[in-house]
Amino acid sequence: MGNLGAPVYVEGQALERRDVIWEGKIGSTPLRVGVPHSECIIAEWDTPSGSRSKVSDSFDEFERSVLFQLLLGAGATDESATKEVAAAVMKAQAERPRPAPAPEPQRRRRSPKVRPHRRSRRPPRRR
Repeated sequence: MGNLGAPVYVEGQALERRDVIWEGKIGSTPLRVGVPHSECIIAEWDTPSGSRSKVSDSFDEFERSVLFQLLLGAGATDESATKEVAAAVMKAQAERPRPAPAPEPQRRRRSPKVRPHRRSRRPPRRR
């Protein structure tokens, strides 16, 4: 499932080995879940059609888009694995800090229009 030593990039987010909080199987589908910070959950799993990944901003989104779909796809009725994953994600979100807000970009001040020297101005129009 991916390269376990190197970070996996999903939608611009990197899932590094140190960010992985749970790794196991739901049904017969191997799943890795990482929480780099409290407002991001990254999941990566293998399907018969290839490797899939999803970045979720909230636990509810993660539960809907990953856990529920894996339960349906695997045909698993045992919810103990999903409860274990949910508990690990909730614990990791509580322990990890929120990302620092991006600094506001400084507005560029427009330089005032520079007036040319009076001698370099165009001569007045002749009548």
